[in-house]
Amino acid sequence: MKKKWILLILLALCTSMFLYFFKGQNARESIIFFPITDTVSFTKASTLLQFVDKKDDDEYMIEWDVTSITDKQAFLRQDLSLLFSDGKLVKTLSEWEDQSQKLAQFNKVSGEDSSHYEAISLHYGEVHLNEDEIRSVQKMSTDHLYVIDSEFTKLFSFKTPQTEEEKEWKDILDKVAEQHLEFSWNELLQHFNIDKNRYNSIPFVELAHYQNRPLPGFSEEKTQEVIGSLWEGLYKNYFLGLKTKEGKIIEPIGSTMPLLLFAKDRSHLVVIIQSEDGTPFKFIQDINN
Repeated sequence: MKKKWILLILLALCTSMFLYFFKGQNARESIIFFPITDTVSFTKASTLLQFVDKKDDDEYMIEWDVTSITDKQAFLRQDLSLLFSDGKLVKTLSEWEDQSQKLAQFNKVSGEDSSHYEAISLHYGEVHLNEDEIRSVQKMSTDHLYVIDSEFTKLFSFKTPQTEEEKEWKDILDKVAEQHLEFSWNELLQHFNIDKNRYNSIPFVELAHYQNRPLPGFSEEKTQEVIGSLWEGLYKNYFLGLKTKEGKIIEPIGSTMPLLLFAKDRSHLVVIIQSEDGTPFKFIQDINN
């Protein structure tokens, strides 16, 4: 009898672990684009980067906050955020809740040396209007921060340069990151034999600028559809890991910022990424006109 109870307890534990794992996996794959609804909207959607303090002689801390609130409860709410330092992915954030309106998450990130930090977030909701009608609500937010950590000056940070010193540091960090990204992107364009003249190119973090204006060649309505589908693809193929042709999953941390290439004939878009070890990746998304 004792053995029977032990077996039953073990079976219950295994079942609960399976359900927990299964639920988690479903949630991780939950970013699915549906037609945009106007029945639910975001009253707040923000990403904030701010300098916190000096950790020690070699490191400092920045705080990364991502918050969103909808005016009504959504069937599923999920926020994703990606943090880049000088054009390389350094960290990701993700949080989800069923039947929720508000999500709030933060992380303290350690850094060293002078860097330009850029974060972009997707605030997403899956809205069930009835049993057969599912819609999406989405919004993007972004923020950036320059942190100057040099032996020639005191430790300080800024978003928009106000002094000549800040302007000089901004120019230096922007140029270094731009050179690095241009080199990596050009390598990828050559590797995949992509004619850049056929595309409008947008660095990933700049996608947030098209929150309230259309992508080149698209209407505002179509822009939201393209952006929603793009985030769905990036979530599965980039945020959760870069998948090689052999099926190997490569951690995206350390990879270059994705370059988004929108075909001028509006037929498709291409995303190119280089992993930390130099492996090239290309994703193609068809656009239905």
